[in-house]
Amino acid sequence: MNITLLFCMLFIGKGLMAQISIQFVPEVNGTTVSGLFRASIYNLSGSRSVRMNITVTEARAGRILTVQTGVFTIVPGNNSIPQGVARAATVAIGENATANFIRRNQYFPQGDYDYDFNIIAASSSDELIDQVFSNEITPPAPLDLIEPYDQDEICEKRPLLTWQPSLPAIPGLLYQLMLVEIREKQSAVEALNYNLPVVNQKGIAANLLLYPPNSKDLEKGRKYAWQVTAYKEQTVINRSDVWSFEVNCQDTVGAVPETDYGYRDIEDLAKGNFYVADGTVRFALINSYGDQKLRYSISCISHPDSRVRNLPTVKLKKGQNKITLDISRNFSFKDGYSYVMVTELPGGGSRSLRFIFRDKKE
Repeated sequence: MNITLLFCMLFIGKGLMAQISIQFVPEVNGTTVSGLFRASIYNLSGSRSVRMNITVTEARAGRILTVQTGVFTIVPGNNSIPQGVARAATVAIGENATANFIRRNQYFPQGDYDYDFNIIAASSSDELIDQVFSNEITPPAPLDLIEPYDQDEICEKRPLLTWQPSLPAIPGLLYQLMLVEIREKQSAVEALNYNLPVVNQKGIAANLLLYPPNSKDLEKGRKYAWQVTAYKEQTVINRSDVWSFEVNCQDTVGAVPETDYGYRDIEDLAKGNFYVADGTVRFALINSYGDQKLRYSISCISHPDSRVRNLPTVKLKKGQNKITLDISRNFSFKDGYSYVMVTELPGGGSRSLRFIFRDKKE
């Protein structure tokens, strides 16, 4: 009889545990302390009062932290951890090097982690479920800036600033861009740390920033430093190096006569600059060879998945060419979007021209 009773108790216990499960995605939410509270509880039985314990361990460092929540109620179906319960939870962080890093930064460094979620009945202290998740956290790839290039000289006083996206991709990740003037005898890093920003833009979702309309123009002959920070909520995920550039180049007046105002030399426009194309793209280039067809393509920076079709054919004559691309009636172009045109030069090589399209009808 005793053996039968023991088997019945074991069967009932397993049945209760099977009625509750933890849903947690460690690859997404297992990188920060706050992410632990994004676990959800799936309950197949009736309403009940429970407590939750979470223990995080790392393969080399051992136990990193423990979390103990107060009592809360779960109902049939999927249950998230109430915000009030998460804020009031007790978080005990260990004393090893990894734990100290987490205490300072609120996110987990590189390592091999286990996340042990334990649900306990509030009335009887019986364990309802004990579920473990594992995840290897690898260091993020460097957050590399693209343009303006480090120590470059540009003409544009309201440049387009671009950088590589932060990897691995994290849902909800945003960027902050800081741009400051470098004063005499300052390094780029000193300027970024001590000078008032010319641009301090937060909440950037894409890996580019059109120069903010409420920021003053950059000044010719001055040097600037910039840096991009990737963050989620209040946690810094990644930072780029600090790059610098100078607004200091001469317009190419010899290649384009003054009477042809609006046509910029393709060599000048390739120096990391862009302009606003009001229905047309105008540029000039020299063809030292025979008559031929210009080979070029245009792609959208704002939405890389969209395709640009039905571009006009351009024929080059020998010598100076002033080219006007009428794209005002091409439905591939959207008002306010950024584009890049890649042109193959007659003598070899290529040049990139960036522009923002403005619909004249808007």
